[in-house]
Amino acid sequence: MKNMNKPYQLGIVGAGISGLTAAWKARQLRPDIQITIFESSDRIGGVLQTDRIDGYLVENAADMFSCQPDAALQLCRELGIEDQLLGTAEPKNKAFVGLGDQVVPVPKGFSLMVPTIAQSILDWPLLSDTGKQRLLEEVNVPRRDYESDSSDESFHSFAVRRFGQEAFDVLIQPLVSGIYSADPKLLSMNATMKRFVDMEKEHGSLIKAMESKRGSNDKSDSRASGARYSLFRGPRDGFASLVSALANSFDDQTFVVTGTKVDSVHRLADRWQIRHNEQIREFDALILTTPAQHTETMLPENDEICAQLKSQLRQIKSTSCAIVVMGIQRSDLPSDFDGFGVIYPHVDGGQTIAVSFSSNKFADRAADDKLLLRFFIGGALQESLVEHDDESLQQIAITQFSKSFHCVLKPEFTRVYRWNDAMPQYHVGHLERVDRIESLASKLPDFALAGKCYRGVGIPACVESGIRAAEEILSS
Repeated sequence: MKNMNKPYQLGIVGAGISGLTAAWKARQLRPDIQITIFESSDRIGGVLQTDRIDGYLVENAADMFSCQPDAALQLCRELGIEDQLLGTAEPKNKAFVGLGDQVVPVPKGFSLMVPTIAQSILDWPLLSDTGKQRLLEEVNVPRRDYESDSSDESFHSFAVRRFGQEAFDVLIQPLVSGIYSADPKLLSMNATMKRFVDMEKEHGSLIKAMESKRGSNDKSDSRASGARYSLFRGPRDGFASLVSALANSFDDQTFVVTGTKVDSVHRLADRWQIRHNEQIREFDALILTTPAQHTETMLPENDEICAQLKSQLRQIKSTSCAIVVMGIQRSDLPSDFDGFGVIYPHVDGGQTIAVSFSSNKFADRAADDKLLLRFFIGGALQESLVEHDDESLQQIAITQFSKSFHCVLKPEFTRVYRWNDAMPQYHVGHLERVDRIESLASKLPDFALAGKCYRGVGIPACVESGIRAAEEILSS
Protein backbone atom coordinates (compact mmCIF):
# COMPACT_ATOMS: atom_id res chain seq x y z
CA MET A 1 0.00 0.00 0.00
CA LYS A 2 1.45 3.36 -1.00
CA ASN A 3 1.99 5.88 1.77
CA MET A 4 0.09 8.95 0.57
CA ASN A 5 1.96 11.14 3.05
CA LYS A 6 5.24 10.55 1.23
CA PRO A 7 6.17 12.27 -2.04
CA TYR A 8 5.98 10.18 -5.20
CA GLN A 9 9.40 8.57 -5.55
CA LEU A 10 11.08 7.88 -8.89
CA GLY A 11 14.23 5.77 -9.16
CA ILE A 12 16.51 6.12 -12.18
CA VAL A 13 19.42 3.78 -12.81
CA GLY A 14 22.21 5.32 -14.88
CA ALA A 15 23.42 8.94 -14.88
CA GLY A 16 24.38 9.22 -18.52
CA ILE A 17 22.67 11.73 -20.79
CA SER A 18 19.51 9.57 -21.01
CA GLY A 19 19.14 9.22 -17.23
CA LEU A 20 19.90 12.87 -16.53
CA THR A 21 17.43 14.00 -19.18
CA ALA A 22 14.77 11.64 -17.80
CA ALA A 23 15.22 13.22 -14.35
CA TRP A 24 15.12 16.74 -15.81
CA LYS A 25 11.90 16.02 -17.74
CA ALA A 26 10.28 14.22 -14.79
CA ARG A 27 10.92 17.27 -12.61
CA GLN A 28 9.31 19.49 -15.26
CA LEU A 29 6.24 17.26 -15.50
CA ARG A 30 5.77 16.81 -11.77
CA PRO A 31 7.64 19.25 -9.51
CA ASP A 32 6.50 17.56 -6.29
CA ILE A 33 8.21 14.21 -6.85
CA GLN A 34 11.40 12.93 -5.27
CA ILE A 35 14.00 11.54 -7.69
CA THR A 36 17.03 9.37 -6.94
CA ILE A 37 19.57 8.61 -9.68
CA PHE A 38 21.98 5.71 -9.17
CA GLU A 39 25.33 5.73 -11.01
CA SER A 40 27.92 2.96 -10.77
CA SER A 41 30.90 5.16 -11.67
CA ASP A 42 32.26 7.99 -9.58
CA ARG A 43 30.96 10.74 -11.90
CA ILE A 44 27.87 11.52 -13.90
CA GLY A 45 27.55 12.03 -17.66
CA GLY A 46 28.34 8.54 -18.94
CA VAL A 47 30.64 8.83 -21.96
CA LEU A 48 30.14 12.61 -22.10
CA GLN A 49 33.30 13.72 -20.30
CA THR A 50 35.66 16.62 -21.01
CA ASP A 51 39.29 17.07 -19.93
CA ARG A 52 41.51 20.14 -20.18
CA ILE A 53 45.10 19.11 -20.83
CA ASP A 54 47.92 21.62 -21.34
CA GLY A 55 45.70 24.13 -23.10
CA TYR A 56 43.75 21.53 -25.12
CA LEU A 57 40.03 20.85 -24.63
CA VAL A 58 39.61 17.10 -24.99
CA GLU A 59 36.30 15.31 -25.35
CA ASN A 60 36.52 11.72 -24.09
CA ALA A 61 33.87 10.47 -26.55
CA ALA A 62 31.37 12.45 -28.66
CA ASP A 63 32.49 15.95 -29.64
CA MET A 64 29.32 17.18 -31.39
CA PHE A 65 25.62 16.47 -31.86
CA SER A 66 23.22 16.84 -34.75
CA CYS A 67 20.48 19.47 -34.87
CA GLN A 68 18.25 17.02 -36.75
CA PRO A 69 16.33 15.82 -34.84
CA ASP A 70 16.46 18.88 -32.64
CA ALA A 71 16.02 17.21 -29.22
CA ALA A 72 19.54 18.02 -27.97
CA LEU A 73 19.39 21.54 -29.37
CA GLN A 74 16.03 22.11 -27.68
CA LEU A 75 17.41 20.74 -24.40
CA CYS A 76 20.30 23.22 -24.54
CA ARG A 77 17.81 25.98 -25.30
CA GLU A 78 15.66 25.13 -22.27
CA LEU A 79 18.73 24.85 -20.05
CA GLY A 80 19.80 28.32 -21.14
CA ILE A 81 23.07 27.27 -22.79
CA GLU A 82 22.17 27.50 -26.48
CA ASP A 83 24.38 30.58 -26.80
CA GLN A 84 27.35 28.44 -25.73
CA LEU A 85 27.04 26.12 -28.75
CA LEU A 86 29.58 26.35 -31.55
CA GLY A 87 28.99 25.62 -35.22
CA THR A 88 31.63 23.82 -37.24
CA ALA A 89 34.24 25.69 -39.28
CA GLU A 90 33.97 25.95 -43.07
CA PRO A 91 37.12 24.57 -44.69
CA LYS A 92 37.34 23.88 -48.40
CA ASN A 93 37.03 20.13 -47.79
CA LYS A 94 35.76 18.56 -44.57
CA ALA A 95 36.03 14.77 -44.80
CA PHE A 96 38.88 12.81 -46.40
CA VAL A 97 39.52 9.18 -47.26
CA GLY A 98 42.90 7.60 -46.55
CA LEU A 99 43.90 4.68 -48.76
CA GLY A 100 47.48 3.46 -48.81
CA ASP A 101 49.63 6.59 -48.57
CA GLN A 102 47.01 8.81 -50.24
CA VAL A 103 44.62 11.18 -48.48
CA VAL A 104 41.96 12.70 -50.76
CA PRO A 105 38.70 14.57 -50.09
CA VAL A 106 35.41 12.69 -50.20
CA PRO A 107 33.88 13.40 -53.65
CA LYS A 108 31.92 16.64 -53.65
CA GLY A 109 28.20 16.08 -53.34
CA PHE A 110 28.60 12.56 -51.95
CA SER A 111 25.96 12.13 -49.24
CA LEU A 112 27.00 9.16 -47.05
CA MET A 113 26.10 6.68 -49.76
CA VAL A 114 24.80 8.57 -52.76
CA PRO A 115 26.63 10.61 -55.43
CA THR A 116 24.91 13.79 -56.58
CA ILE A 117 27.66 15.17 -58.84
CA ALA A 118 28.72 12.63 -61.44
CA GLN A 119 31.87 14.49 -62.48
CA SER A 120 33.23 14.43 -58.93
CA ILE A 121 33.01 10.63 -59.02
CA LEU A 122 34.66 10.44 -62.44
CA ASP A 123 37.53 12.63 -61.18
CA TRP A 124 38.00 10.75 -57.89
CA PRO A 125 41.41 9.01 -57.85
CA LEU A 126 40.70 6.18 -55.41
CA LEU A 127 38.19 4.32 -57.58
CA SER A 128 39.02 2.42 -60.75
CA ASP A 129 37.21 3.28 -63.96
CA THR A 130 35.16 0.09 -63.51
CA GLY A 131 34.27 1.04 -59.95
CA LYS A 132 33.21 4.56 -61.01
CA GLN A 133 31.06 3.23 -63.83
CA ARG A 134 29.35 0.68 -61.56
CA LEU A 135 28.65 3.33 -58.90
CA LEU A 136 27.04 5.72 -61.40
CA GLU A 137 25.06 2.91 -63.04
CA GLU A 138 23.03 2.63 -59.84
CA VAL A 139 20.26 4.44 -61.72
CA ASN A 140 19.78 1.25 -63.79
CA VAL A 141 19.82 -1.23 -60.90
CA PRO A 142 16.31 -2.69 -60.40
CA ARG A 143 14.64 -1.85 -57.14
CA ARG A 144 14.17 -4.62 -54.62
CA ASP A 145 10.78 -6.31 -54.69
CA TYR A 146 9.57 -5.01 -51.34
CA GLU A 147 6.03 -6.26 -51.94
CA SER A 148 7.12 -9.89 -51.81
CA ASP A 149 9.92 -9.37 -49.27
CA SER A 150 9.95 -6.33 -46.99
CA SER A 151 12.33 -7.83 -44.42
CA ASP A 152 15.25 -5.87 -42.98
CA GLU A 153 18.49 -5.90 -44.97
CA SER A 154 22.09 -5.49 -43.91
CA PHE A 155 24.01 -2.35 -44.80
CA HIS A 156 26.56 -4.44 -46.75
CA SER A 157 23.88 -6.18 -48.81
CA PHE A 158 22.02 -2.95 -49.59
CA ALA A 159 25.06 -0.85 -50.51
CA VAL A 160 26.77 -3.50 -52.65
CA ARG A 161 23.51 -4.29 -54.42
CA ARG A 162 22.95 -0.63 -55.29
CA PHE A 163 26.52 0.64 -55.89
CA GLY A 164 28.89 -2.30 -56.32
CA GLN A 165 31.59 -3.88 -54.20
CA GLU A 166 34.45 -1.48 -54.99
CA ALA A 167 32.52 1.69 -54.13
CA PHE A 168 31.37 -0.01 -50.94
CA ASP A 169 34.89 -1.06 -49.93
CA VAL A 170 36.69 2.19 -50.70
CA LEU A 171 34.12 4.91 -49.99
CA ILE A 172 30.76 3.86 -48.51
CA GLN A 173 31.96 1.46 -45.79
CA PRO A 174 34.45 3.85 -44.18
CA LEU A 175 31.92 6.71 -44.17
CA VAL A 176 29.34 4.62 -42.32
CA SER A 177 31.85 2.86 -40.06
CA GLY A 178 32.98 6.29 -38.92
CA ILE A 179 29.48 6.63 -37.43
CA TYR A 180 28.54 3.15 -36.24
CA SER A 181 31.82 1.16 -35.89
CA ALA A 182 29.75 -1.89 -36.81
CA ASP A 183 30.09 -5.03 -38.90
CA PRO A 184 28.51 -3.99 -42.25
CA LYS A 185 27.19 -7.51 -42.83
CA LEU A 186 25.18 -7.32 -39.59
CA LEU A 187 24.21 -3.64 -39.45
CA SER A 188 20.48 -3.02 -39.97
CA MET A 189 19.42 -0.65 -42.72
CA ASN A 190 15.98 -0.10 -41.21
CA ALA A 191 17.43 0.84 -37.83
CA THR A 192 20.24 3.09 -39.05
CA MET A 193 19.68 4.35 -42.61
CA LYS A 194 16.02 3.85 -43.35
CA ARG A 195 15.82 7.03 -45.45
CA PHE A 196 17.86 5.27 -48.14
CA VAL A 197 15.52 2.27 -48.04
CA ASP A 198 12.58 4.65 -48.46
CA MET A 199 14.35 6.32 -51.39
CA GLU A 200 14.64 2.99 -53.18
CA LYS A 201 11.02 2.14 -52.46
CA GLU A 202 9.75 5.44 -53.84
CA HIS A 203 12.15 6.18 -56.70
CA GLY A 204 13.79 2.83 -57.52
CA SER A 205 17.18 4.56 -57.52
CA LEU A 206 18.89 6.58 -54.78
CA ILE A 207 20.56 8.80 -57.38
CA LYS A 208 17.16 9.52 -58.91
CA ALA A 209 15.78 10.27 -55.45
CA MET A 210 18.50 12.89 -54.91
CA GLU A 211 17.82 14.38 -58.34
CA SER A 212 14.16 14.64 -57.39
CA LYS A 213 15.12 16.55 -54.23
CA ARG A 214 17.22 18.97 -56.22
CA GLY A 215 14.31 19.46 -58.57
CA SER A 216 12.15 20.45 -55.61
CA ASN A 217 14.76 23.05 -54.54
CA ASP A 218 16.06 20.92 -51.66
CA LYS A 219 19.80 21.50 -52.04
CA SER A 220 20.86 20.20 -48.64
CA ASP A 221 22.05 16.78 -49.77
CA SER A 222 23.61 17.99 -53.02
CA ARG A 223 26.01 20.19 -51.04
CA ALA A 224 26.89 17.41 -48.65
CA SER A 225 30.25 15.70 -48.70
CA GLY A 226 30.16 12.85 -46.23
CA ALA A 227 28.49 14.08 -43.06
CA ARG A 228 26.43 17.29 -43.27
CA TYR A 229 28.59 19.15 -40.78
CA SER A 230 26.57 22.37 -40.91
CA LEU A 231 23.90 20.54 -38.93
CA PHE A 232 26.24 19.83 -36.00
CA ARG A 233 26.99 21.74 -32.81
CA GLY A 234 29.48 21.36 -29.99
CA PRO A 235 29.45 23.07 -26.56
CA ARG A 236 32.13 25.76 -26.32
CA ASP A 237 33.38 24.33 -23.02
CA GLY A 238 32.83 20.69 -23.96
CA PHE A 239 30.07 18.26 -23.13
CA ALA A 240 30.93 18.44 -19.45
CA SER A 241 29.17 21.82 -19.53
CA LEU A 242 25.94 20.18 -20.76
CA VAL A 243 26.20 17.58 -18.00
CA SER A 244 26.79 20.34 -15.44
CA ALA A 245 23.84 22.35 -16.74
CA LEU A 246 21.55 19.35 -16.27
CA ALA A 247 22.90 18.66 -12.79
CA ASN A 248 22.54 22.33 -11.82
CA SER A 249 18.89 22.26 -12.88
CA PHE A 250 18.06 19.70 -10.19
CA ASP A 251 16.50 20.85 -6.93
CA ASP A 252 17.03 19.54 -3.39
CA GLN A 253 14.57 16.71 -4.01
CA THR A 254 16.73 15.20 -6.77
CA PHE A 255 19.52 13.01 -5.41
CA VAL A 256 22.43 11.63 -7.42
CA VAL A 257 24.16 8.65 -5.82
CA THR A 258 27.50 7.90 -7.54
CA GLY A 259 29.79 4.93 -6.99
CA THR A 260 26.75 2.74 -6.49
CA LYS A 261 26.15 -0.29 -8.70
CA VAL A 262 22.59 -1.55 -8.65
CA ASP A 263 22.61 -5.33 -8.28
CA SER A 264 18.97 -6.08 -8.99
CA VAL A 265 15.47 -4.63 -9.23
CA HIS A 266 12.25 -6.33 -8.11
CA ARG A 267 8.55 -5.60 -8.16
CA LEU A 268 6.95 -6.09 -4.74
CA ALA A 269 3.22 -5.35 -4.46
CA ASP A 270 2.87 -1.82 -5.85
CA ARG A 271 6.48 -0.73 -5.37
CA TRP A 272 9.82 -1.29 -7.08
CA GLN A 273 12.78 -2.37 -5.01
CA ILE A 274 16.34 -1.44 -5.94
CA ARG A 275 19.04 -3.50 -4.28
CA HIS A 276 22.62 -2.28 -4.03
CA ASN A 277 25.50 -2.86 -1.64
CA GLU A 278 23.25 -5.13 0.47
CA GLN A 279 20.75 -2.27 0.82
CA ILE A 280 17.15 -2.11 -0.37
CA ARG A 281 15.42 1.09 -1.50
CA GLU A 282 11.79 1.31 -2.59
CA PHE A 283 10.28 3.51 -5.31
CA ASP A 284 6.90 4.14 -6.86
CA ALA A 285 8.35 4.04 -10.37
CA LEU A 286 11.55 2.97 -12.07
CA ILE A 287 13.48 4.00 -15.20
CA LEU A 288 16.47 1.91 -16.32
CA THR A 289 18.86 3.72 -18.69
CA THR A 290 21.76 1.27 -18.46
CA PRO A 291 23.18 -0.68 -21.44
CA ALA A 292 21.04 -3.65 -22.48
CA GLN A 293 23.47 -6.23 -21.09
CA HIS A 294 23.45 -4.51 -17.68
CA THR A 295 19.69 -3.99 -17.67
CA GLU A 296 19.20 -7.68 -18.40
CA THR A 297 21.26 -8.79 -15.39
CA MET A 298 19.28 -6.55 -13.02
CA LEU A 299 15.85 -7.90 -13.93
CA PRO A 300 14.48 -10.88 -11.98
CA GLU A 301 14.16 -14.37 -13.46
CA ASN A 302 11.06 -15.38 -11.52
CA ASP A 303 8.68 -13.01 -13.29
CA GLU A 304 7.32 -14.22 -16.63
CA ILE A 305 7.34 -10.80 -18.32
CA CYS A 306 10.82 -9.97 -16.98
CA ALA A 307 12.10 -13.36 -18.15
CA GLN A 308 10.87 -12.64 -21.69
CA LEU A 309 12.29 -9.13 -21.52
CA LYS A 310 15.67 -10.47 -20.42
CA SER A 311 15.69 -12.86 -23.38
CA GLN A 312 15.17 -9.99 -25.84
CA LEU A 313 17.71 -7.70 -24.16
CA ARG A 314 20.40 -10.42 -24.40
CA GLN A 315 20.14 -10.23 -28.17
CA ILE A 316 21.35 -6.61 -28.29
CA LYS A 317 25.11 -6.89 -28.59
CA SER A 318 27.69 -4.17 -28.07
CA THR A 319 31.25 -3.48 -29.13
CA SER A 320 34.24 -1.57 -27.78
CA CYS A 321 36.36 1.28 -29.06
CA ALA A 322 39.50 3.12 -28.00
CA ILE A 323 40.15 6.81 -28.65
CA VAL A 324 43.78 7.89 -28.77
CA VAL A 325 44.13 11.63 -28.30
CA MET A 326 47.25 13.60 -29.21
CA GLY A 327 48.23 17.24 -29.26
CA ILE A 328 50.83 18.33 -31.81
CA GLN A 329 52.40 21.45 -33.25
CA ARG A 330 50.68 22.44 -36.49
CA SER A 331 54.14 22.93 -37.97
CA ASP A 332 54.76 19.17 -37.61
CA LEU A 333 52.64 18.65 -40.73
CA PRO A 334 54.53 19.07 -44.02
CA SER A 335 51.64 21.21 -45.32
CA ASP A 336 48.65 22.86 -43.70
CA PHE A 337 45.58 20.66 -43.37
CA ASP A 338 42.28 22.31 -42.48
CA GLY A 339 40.02 19.26 -42.97
CA PHE A 340 37.93 17.76 -40.20
CA GLY A 341 39.37 14.27 -40.45
CA VAL A 342 40.28 11.16 -42.39
CA ILE A 343 38.35 7.89 -42.56
CA TYR A 344 40.11 4.64 -43.44
CA PRO A 345 38.56 1.79 -45.48
CA HIS A 346 38.75 -1.54 -43.68
CA VAL A 347 39.80 -3.16 -46.97
CA ASP A 348 43.08 -1.23 -46.76
CA GLY A 349 44.20 -3.47 -43.91
CA GLY A 350 44.96 -0.69 -41.44
CA GLN A 351 44.11 -0.62 -37.75
CA THR A 352 42.50 2.82 -37.53
CA ILE A 353 38.84 3.60 -38.20
CA ALA A 354 39.39 7.35 -38.49
CA VAL A 355 41.37 10.32 -37.23
CA SER A 356 39.52 13.51 -36.32
CA PHE A 357 41.18 16.93 -36.40
CA SER A 358 39.04 18.18 -33.54
CA SER A 359 40.58 21.63 -33.32
CA ASN A 360 39.86 22.18 -37.01
CA LYS A 361 36.16 21.48 -36.45
CA PHE A 362 35.57 23.74 -33.48
CA ALA A 363 37.25 26.83 -32.08
CA ASP A 364 38.96 26.91 -28.69
CA ARG A 365 40.02 23.24 -28.74
CA ALA A 366 43.71 24.14 -29.11
CA ALA A 367 45.97 27.15 -29.64
CA ASP A 368 46.20 28.45 -33.20
CA ASP A 369 49.63 26.90 -33.74
CA LYS A 370 48.56 23.47 -32.48
CA LEU A 371 46.32 20.61 -33.53
CA LEU A 372 44.17 18.25 -31.47
CA LEU A 373 43.95 14.78 -33.01
CA ARG A 374 41.62 11.94 -32.01
CA PHE A 375 42.21 8.45 -33.44
CA PHE A 376 39.43 5.83 -33.31
CA ILE A 377 40.57 2.23 -33.01
CA GLY A 378 38.62 -1.01 -32.56
CA GLY A 379 34.91 -1.30 -33.25
CA ALA A 380 33.14 -4.47 -34.33
CA LEU A 381 35.64 -5.36 -37.06
CA GLN A 382 38.77 -5.05 -34.89
CA GLU A 383 37.51 -5.13 -31.32
CA SER A 384 40.51 -7.05 -29.99
CA LEU A 385 42.74 -4.01 -30.60
CA VAL A 386 41.08 -2.25 -27.66
CA GLU A 387 42.77 -4.77 -25.35
CA HIS A 388 46.24 -3.58 -26.42
CA ASP A 389 48.15 -1.48 -23.93
CA ASP A 390 48.31 2.30 -24.23
CA GLU A 391 51.75 2.34 -25.83
CA SER A 392 50.67 -0.09 -28.55
CA LEU A 393 47.54 1.91 -29.34
CA GLN A 394 49.56 5.12 -29.51
CA GLN A 395 51.97 3.46 -31.92
CA ILE A 396 49.09 2.32 -34.15
CA ALA A 397 47.91 5.93 -34.33
CA ILE A 398 51.39 7.31 -35.04
CA THR A 399 52.05 4.71 -37.74
CA GLN A 400 48.76 5.45 -39.50
CA PHE A 401 49.28 9.20 -39.36
CA SER A 402 52.85 8.94 -40.65
CA LYS A 403 51.67 6.82 -43.57
CA SER A 404 48.91 9.27 -44.46
CA PHE A 405 50.71 12.56 -43.98
CA HIS A 406 54.33 11.55 -44.62
CA CYS A 407 55.64 12.98 -41.37
CA VAL A 408 56.70 11.83 -37.92
CA LEU A 409 54.38 12.80 -35.08
CA LYS A 410 55.92 14.37 -31.99
CA PRO A 411 52.97 14.55 -29.58
CA GLU A 412 53.00 17.10 -26.77
CA PHE A 413 50.69 14.78 -24.86
CA THR A 414 48.76 11.56 -25.42
CA ARG A 415 45.73 10.04 -23.73
CA VAL A 416 43.91 6.78 -24.34
CA TYR A 417 40.21 6.46 -23.55
CA ARG A 418 38.71 2.98 -23.68
CA TRP A 419 34.98 2.51 -23.99
CA ASN A 420 34.34 -1.17 -23.39
CA ASP A 421 30.99 -2.53 -24.60
CA ALA A 422 29.87 1.08 -24.98
CA MET A 423 28.50 0.96 -28.52
CA PRO A 424 25.28 -1.01 -29.04
CA GLN A 425 25.08 -2.86 -32.34
CA TYR A 426 21.90 -2.42 -34.34
CA HIS A 427 21.93 -5.76 -36.11
CA VAL A 428 19.44 -6.82 -38.79
CA GLY A 429 16.00 -7.08 -37.18
CA HIS A 430 16.84 -4.54 -34.46
CA LEU A 431 13.66 -2.48 -34.76
CA GLU A 432 11.45 -5.54 -34.50
CA ARG A 433 13.41 -6.60 -31.42
CA VAL A 434 12.99 -3.16 -29.86
CA ASP A 435 9.25 -3.28 -30.58
CA ARG A 436 9.08 -6.53 -28.61
CA ILE A 437 11.17 -5.05 -25.79
CA GLU A 438 8.98 -1.97 -25.52
CA SER A 439 5.81 -4.05 -25.64
CA LEU A 440 7.05 -6.22 -22.77
CA ALA A 441 8.28 -3.22 -20.76
CA SER A 442 4.86 -1.55 -21.10
CA LYS A 443 3.30 -4.51 -19.28
CA LEU A 444 5.38 -3.78 -16.20
CA PRO A 445 3.63 -1.14 -14.07
CA ASP A 446 5.42 2.17 -13.40
CA PHE A 447 8.44 1.04 -15.44
CA ALA A 448 10.32 2.37 -18.48
CA LEU A 449 13.53 1.80 -20.40
CA ALA A 450 15.72 4.47 -22.00
CA GLY A 451 19.14 4.81 -23.57
CA LYS A 452 21.15 4.34 -26.74
CA CYS A 453 20.51 0.62 -27.04
CA TYR A 454 17.07 1.07 -28.54
CA ARG A 455 16.18 3.76 -31.08
CA GLY A 456 19.33 5.77 -31.73
CA VAL A 457 22.93 6.02 -30.54
CA GLY A 458 23.42 9.77 -30.98
CA ILE A 459 22.97 12.40 -28.29
CA PRO A 460 19.62 13.68 -29.70
CA ALA A 461 18.23 10.13 -29.70
CA CYS A 462 19.37 9.61 -26.10
CA VAL A 463 17.75 12.89 -25.05
CA GLU A 464 14.51 11.87 -26.78
CA SER A 465 14.70 8.48 -25.08
CA GLY A 466 15.03 9.99 -21.61
CA ILE A 467 12.18 12.44 -22.22
CA ARG A 468 9.94 9.68 -23.56
CA ALA A 469 10.62 7.47 -20.54
CA ALA A 470 9.71 10.25 -18.10
CA GLU A 471 6.52 10.96 -20.02
CA GLU A 472 5.55 7.28 -20.02
CA ILE A 473 6.03 7.03 -16.26
CA LEU A 474 4.29 10.26 -15.27
CA SER A 475 1.51 10.45 -17.85
CA SER A 476 -0.38 7.85 -15.81
